[in-house]
Amino acid sequence: MQPNYKIMDDNNKYIVYAVGEDGTRNKIDAESIIITINDEEIEIPLSAPHPVFQGKLTLVTGSTVKGREDERGIGVHFVIEPGASNVIHVTPKKNG
Repeated sequence: MQPNYKIMDDNNKYIVYAVGEDGTRNKIDAESIIITINDEEIEIPLSAPHPVFQGKLTLVTGSTVKGREDERGIGVHFVIEPGASNVIHVTPKKNG
C-alpha cells in the first residue's frame, strides 16, 4: 500500500545537504528523510507531495510515513513552538 501523498518527478526535488560539524555540506540524493524522536518518526519528503505545496516544507508522521501504512491506533499530532527569530520547534506527540 502506498502513502496517501504522491511525490512529484525528480525535476522538482528539493536540494538537500547533510551538514557536518565543521560546516561542510554533502549533497543527499534521497526521496525523503526520516527523523526519529521519542520512538515517533517524522518524514520530510524531498519533493512537494502536490504541486500546490511546491516551495513549502511538508512534515508527515504516523501511518503516512512509508513502511507504516498499515499502522492504526492512537495517532500523532505535531506540537509547534516558536523559537528565536526564524526558528520553530516541532515535536510529535501521541494523541490519547
